[in-house]
Amino acid sequence: MHGMPMGPSNGLGTASLVLGIVAAVGFCLWPVALACGILAVVFGAIGRGRARRGQATNAGQALAGIICGAVGVALGIAFLVVFLVLPDTEIDDSGSGDDGFSTSLTAVG
Repeated sequence: MHGMPMGPSNGLGTASLVLGIVAAVGFCLWPVALACGILAVVFGAIGRGRARRGQATNAGQALAGIICGAVGVALGIAFLVVFLVLPDTEIDDSGSGDDGFSTSLTAVG
């Protein structure tokens, strides 16, 4: 008695693509982008390996997940650097540099 042959296991490639899209689109939430992007790259690499061995049929989805995940990681890191690490440089419109507070003491009397 012969059973039905097993179908291709495409779950990791699909998961990689979904996580990669979440990472690339949600880069403003940089911790989520970093986590999802790293997982997308790892799942995509495993999915591509399965596709090369003939165990999966979605090598393109896995590759797209790797690319989107890497872009999401890069954007998340760039967002982190630009908005959290770089110093806050406030531009003064008046040009005088006066913030309205005096540091000298004057006696009235």
